[in-house]
Amino acid sequence: MIEQAIEDLMALLPIEAAPGKEAAVASALRDRLIDIGVPPDKIRHDNAQAQSEYGGEVGNLIVEIDGNHPSPRLMFSSHMDTVPDAVGCKPRRDTATNRIVNDAPGRALGGDNRLSCAILLTLARHLVPLQGDHAPVTLVFFIQEEVGLIGARGLDTSMLGTPSPAMCINLDGGPVHELVTAVTGTERFTIDIAGIPAHAGRPAGGVSAGVIMSLALADLQRAGWHGPIERNAGRGSANLGTVNGGQGSNVVMPALSILAEARSHDPEFRQQIITAWKDAFTAAAAELTNDASQTGSVTFGPGPTYESFALSDDEPVVKLTVETAKRCGFDIKTVTNNGGMDANWIVRHGIPAVTVAVGQRQVHTADEWIHLDDFEKACRLVVAIGTDGHNHLS
Repeated sequence: MIEQAIEDLMALLPIEAAPGKEAAVASALRDRLIDIGVPPDKIRHDNAQAQSEYGGEVGNLIVEIDGNHPSPRLMFSSHMDTVPDAVGCKPRRDTATNRIVNDAPGRALGGDNRLSCAILLTLARHLVPLQGDHAPVTLVFFIQEEVGLIGARGLDTSMLGTPSPAMCINLDGGPVHELVTAVTGTERFTIDIAGIPAHAGRPAGGVSAGVIMSLALADLQRAGWHGPIERNAGRGSANLGTVNGGQGSNVVMPALSILAEARSHDPEFRQQIITAWKDAFTAAAAELTNDASQTGSVTFGPGPTYESFALSDDEPVVKLTVETAKRCGFDIKTVTNNGGMDANWIVRHGIPAVTVAVGQRQVHTADEWIHLDDFEKACRLVVAIGTDGHNHLS
């Protein structure tokens, strides 16, 4: 099992697929699925890219594998996109450490989430020869996870098969002994700052959008509303993500656009964080004036959002995963995650979902590597659930 899975993984890792540009990896997955024996008419795309703020080449890739057991349909999911920094990676298998490492300096490896794509191919390789002697299974390869779970948000649930999936095993993350059953909610928001342009030789006539931002951020940092946030009312975090603005060094910055986010398991506290940001930026804009007593202004807008969720240990998908891991020879523990996962939207669509970790390490960085021992365990776990899990559902 593992050698074929590693071969699939090594073929997938170098394929470029930044968010919104997943067509090449989707095509490679389709070709491999057809080679495995999945009928081409069972491999389809939805139109999730049409609802994306970023556009996109293709929608989610959805694969039905028929099963003749009268048991709940199982869904397994991954995402196809990688962070842009993974473009140009050069994966190499290091047999001495049983790792996959990256020979492209300064680039991420893209194990997030090609590991999971390779595991779903492995599952298909084991299901197809059974000729339906298993529960019905649907595989979903999402687009645009890295920019706010956009593909999962736009999933066409009508394409998941009949009956609809009763549960989902989502694949993402690091140490295989951790099973994510609760994930925080995140709200991204935009801040557009309008300053007043002026020639840099006469800066008193202008209001710098950059200075408005600086004043607001300094206040937020001092007050504890940027970075990790702890209050009597709740816990969460906030982050300044991207900043774009300016025309040149000889013009007082006339405009600036920000993408920021607030995270918390508590939706009400998340709104308190956003309110603190709005108050700080509004106050900073009112404070700064030019020599004509004019001020700039700020406008706030929504960005991609996903809600928190928490499954109990008694949820069937949790029990099935934990018990199957034990039969595979290892233990996993349920954990809470403060990052976003496609599972946030899968649960919102009405399908209870856990996230099985697959062996990623130091993701999104130039030091990223893949833990092949964990990868092998995740392969065995997913195959066991997909081929035999129906016999252990209560």
